[in-house]
Amino acid sequence: MALRVEPVAKSLGEMAGEFCRELAVLVLVFVPLELYRASGVSRWVIWGAIAGSISLLGIGMAVEVLREKE
Repeated sequence: MALRVEPVAKSLGEMAGEFCRELAVLVLVFVPLELYRASGVSRWVIWGAIAGSISLLGIGMAVEVLREKE
């Protein structure tokens, strides 16, 4: 039994939501690692990057939810 996948054009909202979620994951993983390795970096900068990443994740999820309701 073969699976058949039909390409579906993505809307702008879906692409924006995916972009925000993927950017959030990259920022959440790599920015704190780089900042932790660098000497003299304030903990506030690291916490700001983490908070920004969580905000981007929330925005991406909200865009996806609002897009599905349309």
